[in-house]
Amino acid sequence: MSNKYKYSYSNVYSRYPNSNSKFYSQTGNSVSSIAGTAGYSYNDNKKYKTSSVSNIYDNNLSSANSLGQKFLSKSVMPDYQFDDIYDYKPSNKSNKDYNKDYINSKSSKYSYNNYYKKEEKEKDNKDYYSSTNETSTSIINRELNSIINSTIGLSNLGNTCFMNTCLQNLIHSEDFIKRLISKKSSISRSTPISYYFFNLCEEMATSTRSVAPSKFKEKFGLKHHLFAGYGQNDTQEFCRVLLEDMNSELNEVKRKKPYVELTTSGKSKIQCDREFDENFRGRENSIVMDSFYGQIINIFTCKCGFKDYSFQKILDLPLLLQTSSSISINSLLEDYFEDEDIKFETKCEKCGKKRVHRKEIRFSQPPNILILSLQRINPRTKRKNSCSISFPEILDINKFIDGECGHGNEGEYILYGIGNHSGTINFGHYYAYIKLSDKSWYEFNDSFVRKMGGVDTRSTTAYTLFYKKRV
Repeated sequence: MSNKYKYSYSNVYSRYPNSNSKFYSQTGNSVSSIAGTAGYSYNDNKKYKTSSVSNIYDNNLSSANSLGQKFLSKSVMPDYQFDDIYDYKPSNKSNKDYNKDYINSKSSKYSYNNYYKKEEKEKDNKDYYSSTNETSTSIINRELNSIINSTIGLSNLGNTCFMNTCLQNLIHSEDFIKRLISKKSSISRSTPISYYFFNLCEEMATSTRSVAPSKFKEKFGLKHHLFAGYGQNDTQEFCRVLLEDMNSELNEVKRKKPYVELTTSGKSKIQCDREFDENFRGRENSIVMDSFYGQIINIFTCKCGFKDYSFQKILDLPLLLQTSSSISINSLLEDYFEDEDIKFETKCEKCGKKRVHRKEIRFSQPPNILILSLQRINPRTKRKNSCSISFPEILDINKFIDGECGHGNEGEYILYGIGNHSGTINFGHYYAYIKLSDKSWYEFNDSFVRKMGGVDTRSTTAYTLFYKKRV
């Protein structure tokens, strides 16, 4: 791949650090890109997050300013998308329970409001699990299975298929949902995004018809104005913002440690790797981090043989499509982890010369859930690349894991979720394919859900791939 071709999207797709600073001999930001990764790196005690492509590709109905106006435009949307916007949500209480509340309505102890306050308090109590005869493990597993095996759709509220596609893939992410259930006692209205996301999970687990994620969207829109209305948005960007929000809300670190710049001199790679992870988790540590975040090592080798390292946390891998021909995921990963030459503006610590360094990128700690974001949209030309991409159901990334930092054969992943985008940028649609525990694939297309005979692993619509670590 020529440098000219590789840098044709300079300052847009760049995944390399600023070369005029010693910054990348210490911490690096070489893997982040404006098109994709939600990675972290540190310089002068400041945290930087990458941006991503926004406002992309849903049904082009942004002229409508409210849900009511959308509803008047129903004729231009698929019928099923509006079937269940105002779903009737029957109460789980029986007539006998309502009669009891009515009879005791004059008593403050059994008033209508106090009944629900007591019920909610019991649900959020830290001893919720121990109050039953079942073990906490069996309760968690039962609730987990009811959520991740749900075949309930999500109503399209008006250009919200980008949101529904992301939500379905996350709700069916076993590792993440299991951790979320185990921490449900710490989820409350003080963590609104996590609270309404988990409420949505529970509602889908018990519902017999599609669910309208109205409350979740309302709360998310209050925090992020980009997603407040009913305009077009990108499912990859929405997913990153959502997971970053939940990572922040569910951060278990109450007193953050001060930032300590990583020094690598005289230390092995594995020592540096563990030290960076320990320092990072002294500031940010959550179940979202445990499930989705991986750790990247950047290895810089001087011609004199001296090696320097930097590390960063990443949420997903943005894989650039620089061809219109058919290509495989393995080829895209090869491009992403390709070695390159970098000219340092600072002197080598050993030889004292400003020399070209060889740069390698590898996983030092691969994530439990690997998200591959296929960059089909060129942010410069605003055109979509609909080339055919092949991807395996069993993905092996061991060759992209550093041999010293890695722990054996931990790079095998199983495909369980696909976020698709069909159509064009100006008029397109998102939907998901998800593999449940019965090994069957299902299509989740807003409120419409169907069982599939299988999934085609060569696709022109695949947009985001979700892989879970093979155990």
